[in-house]
Amino acid sequence: MIHRYIEVTGSAFERGVQIGEVLKMQIETNLSSQKLFYNDPTEIITKWLDKAQTYLEYTEKFAPDVVAEMRGVAKGSDLAFEEILYLYTVYERSFFDELISDKCTSFAAAGNATFDGSVICGQTNDERLDEYRSEVDCVVHHRDSESDFESLIYSHPGIPAYMGMNNYGLAVMWTYIDNGQRQNGVPTAGIIRELINKKSLKEARDYLYSIPHAVPNQFSLSHANEGIASFECFPNKIYEHEPADVMIHANHNSIALEEPEEGGSKTSHSRFEAMEAIVSENYGIIDAQRGKQFLANHRNFPKSVCNHPSPEHPLSKSLASMVFDLGKGEMHLAFGNACEQPFHTYRFNQWFGQ
Repeated sequence: MIHRYIEVTGSAFERGVQIGEVLKMQIETNLSSQKLFYNDPTEIITKWLDKAQTYLEYTEKFAPDVVAEMRGVAKGSDLAFEEILYLYTVYERSFFDELISDKCTSFAAAGNATFDGSVICGQTNDERLDEYRSEVDCVVHHRDSESDFESLIYSHPGIPAYMGMNNYGLAVMWTYIDNGQRQNGVPTAGIIRELINKKSLKEARDYLYSIPHAVPNQFSLSHANEGIASFECFPNKIYEHEPADVMIHANHNSIALEEPEEGGSKTSHSRFEAMEAIVSENYGIIDAQRGKQFLANHRNFPKSVCNHPSPEHPLSKSLASMVFDLGKGEMHLAFGNACEQPFHTYRFNQWFGQ
C-alpha cells in the first residue's frame, strides 16, 4: 500500500521509527530509483559515503534532531543507516555530476498583495523523471510528544524534508541555484528540516546565517505574522531580498547578481517572467485558490511554471505543486502537475499562526 499522508508522534527518534515502519517500501523504492539513476560502481558509492559522513558530522553539530530522526527511520525501516545517509545527501550528489534538471518556481505574497492581507506562498517541485518516483512521495504530519509543536512536510520518502510548514506560522520553500561554490557543511535536506522546526521567521533567518552551507540554495521563508523573506545562500556568502510584499524565484540568481551563474536550467528566466506576470495581474486579490492557478499556469509553454516534458527537457516535470495558506494554517498539495492532479488539503490539530 502506498501512503500519501501519515501522522507520527513522539520524539525525533520515535517519529523517525514510525516513518521507517510505515513508509518502508516507499523509502526502498526511492533508494532503488536513486541507485539505478546514478548506477555507481561500489568504489564510487564508498567514496560518496565517505563524503556523506562529513555532511553527517556537520548535521550532528547544527541539526542534531535531524540525525536522531534519520536514525529512527533506519531502525523502523530495517535499513542500514548508510542507506538513509545516502538518501539524505543524494541532492548534493547531483551537484558533483552536474545532473541538474529544470527545477522549481516559487512565489510568496503578503500584505497589500493578497485578498485579505494574509500570507500566501507556493511552489512547484520539478525533478528528473528518471531519478525520482513521485508515485511514492508523501506528506508527513509530525507531532512532538513533549510540546504542542506540529509540522507538515512534503518529501521523497527517506529524505527528511523538501518543503513544509509548522503550526506556529512558518512555511519553508526552496529552489536550486548555483554559483559553483562547494564546501563541507550542512546539506540541503538538513537545513530545510531544521528550518521547519523554527517558530518564527527571525529564528529561521538567524539559523541560515549561523551554519556553513554545503552547496548553494535559495530559501523562501514565509510567516503568518512576520511576512515573507527570500535568501540566496552560497557557501561563500548569503544574500537577502529587500523587504517586499511579493517575492518570486526560479533557478537563477535574482538577488546575488554579482555571483557567477553556474545553474544548468534552460527555462528559469522564462518561468520567472511567467510567474512574475501572473502574480502581478492578480495583485491585491491573491488567495490560496489563485495560488493553485499560478502553479497550473502554462504561460511561455513549454518553458512554463507548470512543467511538462518537452523536446528541450524531456525528463523534467512538476512532481508536486503546493500552496501554503498562512492565514488559515493550511497546506494544499497536488502530487504532480497542478493542471492535472487534485489538491489535497492538510491541517494541524492546533494552529498558532493567527
